[in-house]
Amino acid sequence: MKKIILNKAKVSKNEYFFIDNDSEIKKSSKIIFFIKFWIENKKTLKKKKHIGVILDSNQSIDLIKDDIELFSLIQFNFITFKDGRPFTEIKKLRKYWKFNGEIRASGHILPDQYVFLNRCGVDSFEIEEGKEKFWIDFFKMDEGLYYQP
Repeated sequence: MKKIILNKAKVSKNEYFFIDNDSEIKKSSKIIFFIKFWIENKKTLKKKKHIGVILDSNQSIDLIKDDIELFSLIQFNFITFKDGRPFTEIKKLRKYWKFNGEIRASGHILPDQYVFLNRCGVDSFEIEEGKEKFWIDFFKMDEGLYYQP
């Protein structure tokens, strides 16, 4: 199924080209890859200007903490919607590590998590094409109410 990027109520195409082998590094000015690929090809990838890394929800941002300033995009791939660890990791990125780049959520996320992930600092979401209206409607229902002090 084709994926699109959703930022609040705005739909866009993914500008980042996914790569998984070193022969593809020069295919696009904006590339994204899994953390394992970063670890194996860090020296070459550091030369690129717009790079993104994908962390699965069971991986910690501690894996990239020394290189955070090199990334223009950090994407959290939720393996299951039940795994809330990325909420904490995202909050740490914004609050403690002052990450100003784009943070994206993907994978098994639910529309009702949309608002809460936005509040934690997520900028964009990778969702299935054709479901954007439902997600946008969910986002617009948020009245900004916070139940916790």
